[in-house]
Amino acid sequence: MYAIIDIGSNTIRMVLYKVIDNEIQQMLNSKIPAGLAGYIDNNNMLSKKGILKAIEALSKFETILESVDVKEVHAFATASLRNISNSEEVLAEIKKHCSFDIEIISGKEEALYDYYGTMKSISSGNGLLVDVGGGSTELVYFENGTLLSTCSIPVGSLNMYTNYVEDIIPTKSEIKNINNHVSEILNTLPLSSETINSTVLFGVGGSARACCKLSDELFNENSGYTGFECKRLNKILKLAKKDKSKLVSAIIKATPGRIHTIIPGIAIINSVAKHYGCTNFTVSPYGVREGYLLNILESKNL
Repeated sequence: MYAIIDIGSNTIRMVLYKVIDNEIQQMLNSKIPAGLAGYIDNNNMLSKKGILKAIEALSKFETILESVDVKEVHAFATASLRNISNSEEVLAEIKKHCSFDIEIISGKEEALYDYYGTMKSISSGNGLLVDVGGGSTELVYFENGTLLSTCSIPVGSLNMYTNYVEDIIPTKSEIKNINNHVSEILNTLPLSSETINSTVLFGVGGSARACCKLSDELFNENSGYTGFECKRLNKILKLAKKDKSKLVSAIIKATPGRIHTIIPGIAIINSVAKHYGCTNFTVSPYGVREGYLLNILESKNL
């Protein structure tokens, strides 16, 4: 059994996998909403309180690992530690309390692992992947199952909330500010809307899954990961102005741990869908953690 620990800007998650006949099978999935991006100070450093939050979460996972038979433990950090100026100090402090090493992966590596993981769950074809994390968003474009382009942008559900939202649920103007910020960055990317030959947007990660859960709750559906038309993203965002109480009630029922980040996350997904002309949104059950493990197994020829 393999343990994969994903230290994200919003949540820290540990998943245990069995590998049977070259297929990975999830055995345990545990997450802690640490919100590390909220502990980054004006000097772009993770504060001592933020470091303690990370250590507390990882120590809980290490306690779990002591009671199970795990062959290997692999931990990686994304924008949570990638985008801060004191990453070496943070790693050193964590190492004092935890036995495993942590690899800080680049935005490009994160996008590649998203792709590897997602391709295990979908048939080959054309598509654009979007993984909205707490501190970054990864985009991957593929045609006929072949990867053509990857990029990572420094916008995520938690840092957009921190930078643009005053209350819990963003206002219409705050959502507009998030959209404008994301659009400005998308316009600078080499991956242009003219090069995309797909109308399908594949959501990867927690924000995408939470988006589907919220949609099902609001529209009384049980779509699972099959998704919906992209125009529904805009309908959900409009509820922030038109019927805030209904929106908040649905969020509490569907994804309470993301009550402050789900709408900024959906705003990012909606901006990506509009920019690239995507009309359908679906969610991959696999993503960066599965891709990370698959890469490890491939390197071992397993």
